[in-house]
Amino acid sequence: MFSGYYTIASGLLANQRNVETIGNNLINSQTPGYRAERIVNSAFEQELMTRRDSSGNTVLGDGIGATAVVVDDSLTVYNPGLIKETGSSFDVAINGEGFFNIRGADGKTYLTRSGEFDMDREGYLIMPGVGRVLGKSGEILVRTSDITIKEDGTIMNSAGNVLGQLHITAPEDYSTLERTENGLFISEAPLNDSNNFQLLQNNLELSNVQMNTELTNLIAAQRALQNCASALKTVDSLNRKAATQIAAI
Repeated sequence: MFSGYYTIASGLLANQRNVETIGNNLINSQTPGYRAERIVNSAFEQELMTRRDSSGNTVLGDGIGATAVVVDDSLTVYNPGLIKETGSSFDVAINGEGFFNIRGADGKTYLTRSGEFDMDREGYLIMPGVGRVLGKSGEILVRTSDITIKEDGTIMNSAGNVLGQLHITAPEDYSTLERTENGLFISEAPLNDSNNFQLLQNNLELSNVQMNTELTNLIAAQRALQNCASALKTVDSLNRKAATQIAAI
């Protein structure tokens, strides 16, 4: 009786997660360096969906062979975004492979493709709301907005003095990156220095979100969600009818 509920409910949850993910992509379509996210669903036989309790393995549901849909994983799209000129000396775009490294307030190193930087009150180069930008020798003290950032990340002031060099790193395996809530990444695995890049000052890399693709996916996900909701009402109606008929016997 309840196998239909489990199948449809799992579809509801999976499609709801998909709608939320697509919505987040759309919200961040104008966020520099943002990477779009995709939800990957998988299906498996419900008789294999179990939970552990004090008495051992207990099968959830009573429908042998009923298929459940679950969110298997979320994937990040790492394709580069377009590069746009901004005219701000603190803005930097990565043309090529790698990430900027930011030291957060929690001491962790965060990775980002957004080069929308600024200077704090102490004169350090920062990513607002996250932390200080890391160079190859640590935090970068610039003290002025009158700086030049070369293609290799070397930062110089108007007098020609070298202030530091931006540290651009890349993972050997992108699947080892863990996405954070604010669209940044962290890596537990060691990172390599990237040599396959060119930095462009006065420019920003835009989000790689494709609006047409996201809107199409959103419509499809919303329709699937509505279909699941309608199917759930139908199953509920059939089960109520069956229960009434059984009670009348």
